[in-house]
Amino acid sequence: MKPLLYYMKRYWYLYLLGFAGMAISVGLDMMAPQITRRIIDQVIGEGQTRLLLSLVLGLLGIGLGRAVFQYVKEFTYDYIGVTVGRDMRKDLFEKLQGMSVDFFDRHNTGEVMTRVKDDIDKVWSVAGFLGILAVEAAVETVMVLIFMVRLNPLLTLVPLIFLPLIGICAVRMEKGLGKVYDQISEETAALNTVAQENLAGVRTVKAFAKEAYEIKKFGSHNRKFYELNMRQARILADHQPVISFLGKSLLLGVVVAGGFLVMRGKMSLGDLGAFAEYANNVIWPMEILGWLSNDIASAFASWRKIRRISSEESQIREPDHPAALETIKGQVRFEGVGFEREGHEILKDISFTLEPGKTLGIMGMTGSGKTTLIQLLQRFYDVTEGRILLDGTDIRQLPLKQLRSSMAVVMQDVFLFSDTVSQNVRTGRKENLPEENVEWAARAAGAHGFIKGLSRQYETMIGERGVGLSGGQKQRISIARAIAKETPVLILDDATSALDMETEGLVQKNLKEMGKGSKIIIGHRVSAVRHADEILILRDRRIAERGTHEELLRKKGEYYRTWCVQSGHTEDERRREGEECL
Repeated sequence: MKPLLYYMKRYWYLYLLGFAGMAISVGLDMMAPQITRRIIDQVIGEGQTRLLLSLVLGLLGIGLGRAVFQYVKEFTYDYIGVTVGRDMRKDLFEKLQGMSVDFFDRHNTGEVMTRVKDDIDKVWSVAGFLGILAVEAAVETVMVLIFMVRLNPLLTLVPLIFLPLIGICAVRMEKGLGKVYDQISEETAALNTVAQENLAGVRTVKAFAKEAYEIKKFGSHNRKFYELNMRQARILADHQPVISFLGKSLLLGVVVAGGFLVMRGKMSLGDLGAFAEYANNVIWPMEILGWLSNDIASAFASWRKIRRISSEESQIREPDHPAALETIKGQVRFEGVGFEREGHEILKDISFTLEPGKTLGIMGMTGSGKTTLIQLLQRFYDVTEGRILLDGTDIRQLPLKQLRSSMAVVMQDVFLFSDTVSQNVRTGRKENLPEENVEWAARAAGAHGFIKGLSRQYETMIGERGVGLSGGQKQRISIARAIAKETPVLILDDATSALDMETEGLVQKNLKEMGKGSKIIIGHRVSAVRHADEILILRDRRIAERGTHEELLRKKGEYYRTWCVQSGHTEDERRREGEECL
């Protein structure tokens, strides 16, 4: 993600326009006390009443001018801030989309959401209105002091005594706020994570009657968030009244000291009136100094969080010289593939070849590395040993977009978007999937029947994560989504576990009759893989057995034992296979 200055420089002409509006507004502010001085000295003191109308009209003109140029300034900088925020949020989201899976393994959803939304909101306020307000406060202070010196250098010593005191108080407050804002930002992310996980898993929470536990967990974070905000409030409460008191004391000091000078003839009453008005003008920058320090400290704390997360690099990168294939047939080959993560060996010496049009079945105990094989094939992670080839080309040399678009995957954890059934099926081919293909894919996945029974059929809205559908219905839409993509490689990762045997058989039959693409089927049930051209059994990070269904039954190994357990109620089927489970 680019530096903040980069985003601001893109709108330099708007910054100039807003700065011009601010400068003219401040200039008009400097003129108003001069008119007040003339009214007191010339109209009231000397009786030149003929000047009153023109001077009053001058004050009205100044008021109108300030209103116009303040509007120009505020609208311009609000526009800049919102636009800079939009650009930053877009770039950060694009950066996140380019990150590899391991990044999301290390960062929870709540933290990332906080950076994308809340933290960028704070930063763009500094790039917009808050930033120009700080500049305006500084310019106003300097200009007021210049005009004060011109009126009476001696009396100017009074505000100069108070300014360092207010500055010291503001710096101390800013330091305290800077520390607490880092902690508030971290706790905001944690609070968002707890809330997001609880709401996403609300059915699990209720199924296990864990509402009280979740309330207690949320309450713990909420309490800490409350305490941090109270600490922030105490810091403000300790310093803000002091700043306000010093500002009022400044005005009182000007009036008292200036009164003595008027009585001694060192300045006119009009000069004192103008000086008091300038003193009043310099109070507001001092009074908002704490608020500005507060928000600026918050914004810089947020910017550090954004920079920290955006400075991370994806572990999976595009090749320097990609070898894009003209067409992909779907041959998949693993050659001595091994994979380690965080010092743990997950796969070792995995070798197999899947020819186009063939089907590979993969089975194994939970944690044996079945899903990891698919993640390596999609380059969610890179192998640490050996290589994976697609149509004879190392997948690390292929453009990521071509590699992943050549595969359609049905994950174990089914995710459906908050959209219509049709749009969910179209996920892989949003722009060019005809309506008839949507229905064809749904029929092939055994989903057409229940979709026709929905309130608006294919245009029915389904909720986040497929809320409102059964597990089997969600799984069938997920399978239809993969089929509709029509890729050279189709991967089903335990994709029929929620289907009844009849529907599973229908889906397998349709998949077998489908095209020339390669298919990888991962399953825990023998029925999911038994018709594959080759079946791999993973155990202890390696391939323990391999062969067709019949070959593996004859070996009487792990596959055979699994088949015996799962088909124990079908004695006739076992007899037809010529086997006997002992």
